[in-house]
Amino acid sequence: MIQFRDTLKSTLQISPKQSLYFHIGNQLLPEDIKLVDIYEKKKDPDDGFLYITYSDLEVFGFMSQMK
Repeated sequence: MIQFRDTLKSTLQISPKQSLYFHIGNQLLPEDIKLVDIYEKKKDPDDGFLYITYSDLEVFGFMSQMK
């Protein structure tokens, strides 16, 4: 999920100050689970798609990466 989140943030050009949270229905998805595992458990039985929604939240105390 972490790689999926990072790819989505990059593609949508979401600020590093924003954090994304993924949901299926009203269930918040943990970041430490593999996307393939979620797909196998939660895919739509009729069409085989995995429907994920996301919400964002600005992260307070953000520190840019030091070089």
